[in-house]
Amino acid sequence: MVPDLSKIPDSPGVYLMKDVSGDIIYVGKAKSLSRRVRSYFQSSAGHTPKTKVLVRHIEDIEFILTATEIDALVLEANLIKKYKPRYNVRLKDDKRYPYVKVTVNEKYPRIFLTRRRLMDNALYFGPYTNSRAIRSTLELISRIFQLRKCRKPIVAGRTRPCLNYHIKLCTAPCRGAMEESEYRARIMEAVRFLKGDTSGLLRQLEERMHLLAQQQDYESAAEVRDQIEGVRCLSQQQIATSGTDDRDVIAAVSDETVVFLQIFYIRHGSMVGKADFSLVGAEGSKEIPEALATFIKQYYQDSPIPPEILVQYEVPEKELIMTWLSGRSGREVKLHVPQKGDKKKMLEMAVRNAEMAMRVAELRPSPSVAAQAALKELQEVLSLEKLPQHIEGFDISNISGTNAVGSMVVFENGLPSNSKYRQHNIRTVKGIDDFAMMAEVVARRYTRLIKENAPLPDLVLIDGGPGQVSAAKSSLDSLGLDISIIGLAKRFEHIITPRKGPEEVIILPKTSSALKLLMHIRDEAHRFAVTSHRRRRSATLTHSEIDAIPGIGPGKKKLLLEHFGSVDNIRSASVQALTEVKGINKKIAESIHAYLKTQN
Repeated sequence: MVPDLSKIPDSPGVYLMKDVSGDIIYVGKAKSLSRRVRSYFQSSAGHTPKTKVLVRHIEDIEFILTATEIDALVLEANLIKKYKPRYNVRLKDDKRYPYVKVTVNEKYPRIFLTRRRLMDNALYFGPYTNSRAIRSTLELISRIFQLRKCRKPIVAGRTRPCLNYHIKLCTAPCRGAMEESEYRARIMEAVRFLKGDTSGLLRQLEERMHLLAQQQDYESAAEVRDQIEGVRCLSQQQIATSGTDDRDVIAAVSDETVVFLQIFYIRHGSMVGKADFSLVGAEGSKEIPEALATFIKQYYQDSPIPPEILVQYEVPEKELIMTWLSGRSGREVKLHVPQKGDKKKMLEMAVRNAEMAMRVAELRPSPSVAAQAALKELQEVLSLEKLPQHIEGFDISNISGTNAVGSMVVFENGLPSNSKYRQHNIRTVKGIDDFAMMAEVVARRYTRLIKENAPLPDLVLIDGGPGQVSAAKSSLDSLGLDISIIGLAKRFEHIITPRKGPEEVIILPKTSSALKLLMHIRDEAHRFAVTSHRRRRSATLTHSEIDAIPGIGPGKKKLLLEHFGSVDNIRSASVQALTEVKGINKKIAESIHAYLKTQN
């Protein structure tokens, strides 16, 4: 069935193709929507196999008009990212490598890691694929330059700087302890270091080391000596290239089903890192240029754009893409296919890395295949009647019986199903009694499943030993449920299996895929329990008398505490003093004053 094409205008825009279920299966953009969409339903001789299949599934077409073709390009990339249409080439693993952000647009700038590069006039360095190394670098910069990390407002006369000031990691500009010009000089020295100019930093460190040695503070001098070695090692880890400009080198290879991409990040003439990506929906090596164009449009939606991007092939709509990239970056951006020289050699090295990533992916079993193998082994080890495709894991987290939380995680077909995780706040158990807590959580979980007539799991895994397993088993028995249940003891990774008689312990080799799956489920249940417990404990610890005052939410509470330092200081403050806090008018100030006086 050919959709009605008569109403599609001869204008730039985006078209959304839908199947019989109304799902968006393809998103495209065109300078002329009418001509582009009609081309799908004309002679199919020039169509790829994928396009032919796409056309057979089209039941309806919607379109969105845009002012220009560049606007259509941006909208197309956003819609592909949002809807992930089946027949579009799309970025499968949209990794976000960290950047170093320097907020030079602030009065007292900060330096920190971020996963997003915004057009906010700040300085960005990166991306860095080795986050551990760059975190160590930032810690070194923090120790040397004592730059602020917190977001406290800069208030002259502040009397309570944060802990970083007391341990000599910050100069406390939040209380006006350092002039802006001196602080900014430190920031620019750190920026020079991030740009690769380590000479000034090394000179400063060496002067400090000699001064400390003259003062016979040899322990501190040794620490500075280690910092000098760290700076030298970091500067030597950069891979030199022949150029001095910033550029990204993008190479792609295909195994007929997936396109594997490799990016080399060249910054200030040095290779600072690389990243691997893959695109799905790009069958056949003939589509690599199109896949490269699609990748560029999706990747540079929110990633730093260098002035030059090297690619293997001339990509479709090259001029349009360069215009869009130039508009986003605020400077001219070139897409270049090098034919000789060092740039060509760098691109060839990127191609070899992409080919290596493809070979590794072909040799590595997919997660679903590995999970099925582990489930089959688990079925055999536990003598289960059927494959345990639905497994639920339980754990308890508490400190001295307070804020106790029980967690429940779900694994389906050997893989985590995060949306089905559940947290249970302990209601009936007082004090420290992990067994009773486990019994309560298991009973509440399966009472609810029975009430909702929901599917029961094939296997229940308890994080704990015989005591926890026995408590959980008693809850299942009281509900009349015959569900296989086991425990996994942390110390020796022994599997506890309750039988009609004494408990039986199963010991599997550490190389067992079944044991690794059980450990994954157990560890995930533990992680989820600890996270839930911390969140609940944090909410309890941050509660104060202020929370009960009408009209005072978290924002005003934070401003009050930052201004006065404590609840006692707020209590002793006058109504006039309270109104000096941003967002506190006279009526709210009178409310606060009256309430706290009553509580006192």
